[in-house]
Amino acid sequence: MAIETAPTAPAAPGPIVITPRDWRFLLVANGVAMGIALVSAQHALGWKAATASTIISGGLLAVYCLKHPKPLFVRLLVFGTAVGFTELINDTWLIDRAILIYDPGGPFIIDTPLYMPFCWALIFVTNGTVAVWLFQKLNGGGKAAVAMAIISGLYIPGFEALAAKAFWWHYQNVSMFFGLAPNFVVLGEALLALPLPLMCVTLARRGFGVAIGLGVVEGLIVWGTTVLALAVVH
Repeated sequence: MAIETAPTAPAAPGPIVITPRDWRFLLVANGVAMGIALVSAQHALGWKAATASTIISGGLLAVYCLKHPKPLFVRLLVFGTAVGFTELINDTWLIDRAILIYDPGGPFIIDTPLYMPFCWALIFVTNGTVAVWLFQKLNGGGKAAVAMAIISGLYIPGFEALAAKAFWWHYQNVSMFFGLAPNFVVLGEALLALPLPLMCVTLARRGFGVAIGLGVVEGLIVWGTTVLALAVVH
């Protein structure tokens, strides 16, 4: 007579391993983007340099993520791209209020340069990887969320200053953080990073539909945090 056994619970998912190779790649991809920004800032190269930066660093990013054995990276790529296209709402809102000004050259999508949504992909693959690592390292979402907010808020001022000197984009009619970046951008970037640890750990466990959906949600959060930050530190 066969003995029935109780069904066993599914094994808990193991840790999401971010390898030294992953960190090296992200360092190189961001280094390429930052290097082009520095050269462009020195010579005021405008939209052509911004487009070249996005094509080169974005191409490296796409190849790495698509060939990566872990699905997390290609899901982060989809997530970041979805954020970038949803964030067009935020750009249009700022442009309509004469706060955000882009170099008028090159192809545009609505009111935003075509390169910009893809630029967000690199930002969110990088920040998403850091968010996953922090979530595991700090044993949960609360501490990781605060850490991500601090990292995101500190990273932005320098890059915003480079973008202005490179004639990629700049802001007007708002208060500035030591002349480098608008106060509302620093605060907004910190706030929009708060959900990233939980979102990106979820991406590691779920499929591409969830990646697109969460990307749209995060893009709307970008807009919401911009509106809130402007109200607080205009």
